[in-house]
Amino acid sequence: MNCLTHSGVFKSLWTRPFFRAGNLYTWGVHSLGCGINQDSQGDQLRPRRIDAFNGNVQKVYPSEYFTAVITDNGDLYTFGNNNYGQLGLGNTEQQQTPQLVKYFRDKGLKVVDVALGSNHGVALASDGNVYTWGSANNSVLDQLLCKPNGLGDNYTNNLLQPQIVQKLVGTPKGKFVSAGINYSIIVNENNQVYVWGAGKRGELGNGCSLNFRYPELNPIFEQLTKSGYTIQKIKSCFAGTLALLNEGIVVGWGRSYYGSLGVRQQEYVVTDLENYSPTPVNLKYFQPNEKVVDFDLGYNLSLFLTDQNRIYLSGYDETYVPRPIDLPKDEKILKFSASNNSFAILTDKNFYTSNEYVIPQQKRNLGFLFKSQPKELFESTNIEQFGGGYRVRYAVVNN
Repeated sequence: MNCLTHSGVFKSLWTRPFFRAGNLYTWGVHSLGCGINQDSQGDQLRPRRIDAFNGNVQKVYPSEYFTAVITDNGDLYTFGNNNYGQLGLGNTEQQQTPQLVKYFRDKGLKVVDVALGSNHGVALASDGNVYTWGSANNSVLDQLLCKPNGLGDNYTNNLLQPQIVQKLVGTPKGKFVSAGINYSIIVNENNQVYVWGAGKRGELGNGCSLNFRYPELNPIFEQLTKSGYTIQKIKSCFAGTLALLNEGIVVGWGRSYYGSLGVRQQEYVVTDLENYSPTPVNLKYFQPNEKVVDFDLGYNLSLFLTDQNRIYLSGYDETYVPRPIDLPKDEKILKFSASNNSFAILTDKNFYTSNEYVIPQQKRNLGFLFKSQPKELFESTNIEQFGGGYRVRYAVVNN
């Protein structure tokens, strides 16, 4: 990490946003969990409101195969695939529509944050503990291959409902949670980073390729914290992770699909397939003195917003270093989302989408943006948030 610069004075450029609750709209691959009970198993090509919620959706996290929703009263709902108990409902039945995860309500707990891997979930609860559930990768073949899981304990059976990660009991309260295909990451209030699960492709960012059944402190972030660096935001998608540090520095680690982490030091030199340590995103292509204030990470691309109201893209096998997206200079960027093969940007004047972010488009070119008005898509212009890094996307809207 010798390429990080230390100014001696640190100031957070990004503050965790507070979103008002609203109605949930979803669209995408129906079988992966759009939350819509429909006779046809066809994909949901246009945004559709989920009737199970009535203006009370606070946080949404679609993963590769299922989706989680936190309401404004701290309840957790899940829907989608459930082969491994990853919905946390106590069974393995598929659920097309949102179902309450009763475990937390029965114990008088509110869910503060949630993240989903491909087949497991991890949550921060109001009692300060970390909970996981889902796949233990316990088949005979999984065991022979020593395949890891993101549960944080040596379970021999899948967890059909949430369980406390015992090794984290008594540690400082969690602040951020993130998860990928078979791994989990917790950042606590003392800026300690605990990681566990798959590490073969650098997913744990601890400098090695080992798998860890139990949570372990990430030693690299221990050193960064001593130098004054703290994580302001973190997000994982499949086998890669990005984190925004103070001073506008973004670091990435894990597998970088199609250049999605933006850490290549030269545009056409492959150096970022697997990164075992947090690697700074290449800011050489930014304007002088430009700092990143926010980012989003999708399956095969990422977006970076700077304090100069400019947004950069990396990935999609189109660019392997951050490149600016051409938008009108008089439009203020409000929100944005990186997804699978596409992205969207909301400004104070327009809603821009690429490829098939919202509706099927013929042109397959990230450089070509479609322009529309949110009201045409969501029956309102009051979009609180939108996203989805895989093939199911969502928007929370105040109608």
